[in-house]
Amino acid sequence: MQVFPSQLKENENLNTESNQINQLSTSIGLQQQQEESEDEIKSVFHLSVVMVAIQSGNFSLGYSLAYLSLSFTPLFQQITLQGSEIEEQGLFSAVLSIGQIFGAVISQPLIKYTTRNQSLLISDIFGILSILQIIPNREIILAFRFCFGVCLGISTIIMPLYLKELCPQKYYEPFSVMAGFLVGGGYLFITILGLGYMNDQLNDSQSNYWKILFGFPSLLHFCRSFILTFIYKMDSPICLIKRNKDQQALQILRVIYQHQFIDQIFLEYKQGVLKNLQSRESILSIFTKKHRTTVFIGCVLVFVYTWSGLFALFSYSSQIFSEMSQNDNKLNAIFNLIIGIVQFAPAFISKQVYSRWGRRQLLLFGLIVLILCQILIIGLSYSSTFSIVIISFIVICLFSFQYVLTLEPITWSMIPEINSTEGTYFCFVTLYAWQLLVLYIFPFMLNSFAMSGSFIIFLILTFLSTTFFYFFVKETKGLTHKEVDKLYGKD
Repeated sequence: MQVFPSQLKENENLNTESNQINQLSTSIGLQQQQEESEDEIKSVFHLSVVMVAIQSGNFSLGYSLAYLSLSFTPLFQQITLQGSEIEEQGLFSAVLSIGQIFGAVISQPLIKYTTRNQSLLISDIFGILSILQIIPNREIILAFRFCFGVCLGISTIIMPLYLKELCPQKYYEPFSVMAGFLVGGGYLFITILGLGYMNDQLNDSQSNYWKILFGFPSLLHFCRSFILTFIYKMDSPICLIKRNKDQQALQILRVIYQHQFIDQIFLEYKQGVLKNLQSRESILSIFTKKHRTTVFIGCVLVFVYTWSGLFALFSYSSQIFSEMSQNDNKLNAIFNLIIGIVQFAPAFISKQVYSRWGRRQLLLFGLIVLILCQILIIGLSYSSTFSIVIISFIVICLFSFQYVLTLEPITWSMIPEINSTEGTYFCFVTLYAWQLLVLYIFPFMLNSFAMSGSFIIFLILTFLSTTFFYFFVKETKGLTHKEVDKLYGKD
């Protein structure tokens, strides 16, 4: 392979700078690393505000799962449909995922040319524009629902990268698994708002209540940008160092860390950036032997995350519960509210669970319980008596609880933990591709195969995924990011 003089000179400069940093890091003093009794963070409260603000897009993601499903009836009464109601439900649901895929794809150049906060700001601009969904016109709603999808697509790629690069290692695990619970919180919030549809006046053709539900996410994304960009002026130090903005990176570190730790932490960031520049890995590197295993694990995680059946239940909960409750609006609303509460409940026990269980144990245990619930749902779906319906709903609640306690947060935390930036990007792009497929075809699956046949498909796919994880996923509990890379043969 031919090496140009300019490349040799650039490599020499990188090596020289790396040696200088290594020498400087030893001269700073090892006492900074040994002061374990002293917390290096200035304020856990301010750190929490920043981390929750970064991940608030997950709240918006959870909200997006049901706000359309709950509003199909009043919405479709106020616009002119171009096909059957089932076809239009599939289209209105799928257009969000089409936007998410588009947003995820364009996030790759954003990762290359913008900082993490700039990318989130672009995402939030799309989110704020999505308020135009409240205009009761079929084409306008589809266009700006697509716009909201673009917002979610960019946000989903950037959030885990931003968190991994900014969050101190000590706090990474609790903040990374928070993503799943914010999704649950968003879903709970929309189901509480959905109780308004118990009032028949809010559910008829003259109601504008659906506009409140459609317009809320724009407020959330405005608040995120205001907190991160204008109040804290936050960004990823790694991105700033890559762009030779060392002083801005130091300013970010001064906001988060105590004074005596800043120099050492800055040097660790600098060394990491130099190492990445020297390796010069592109998006195609994810298909090499070094990254292939972790990328495949991530892709299977997002696959079972989508195709275990719960994503379909969340996205079409109102229609499924309407059938179970025999079109009783009040019982339907109660079912949705209970599922929302069940979605959020694991947040109160997650700390104890994750401090005792490892990622691999928790993932396999959670999937086995999901398989048992799927079997019960299939068996109970053959009866429509009220008592069996209630038992089926209890099983769905258990299914939901276990999903949110195990599979959902592990998906959001493990993928960026074991993958590079390029690998994380690729995995989440495939997530939206699978979601698009589920959202579009599930109404037809439900119409053709009923609940039992649909869940037989979900059961087979979950079982195959569990078998794969048993052989390929390794335990990463208590390991640093460098140790995780070494565990998977990347170091």
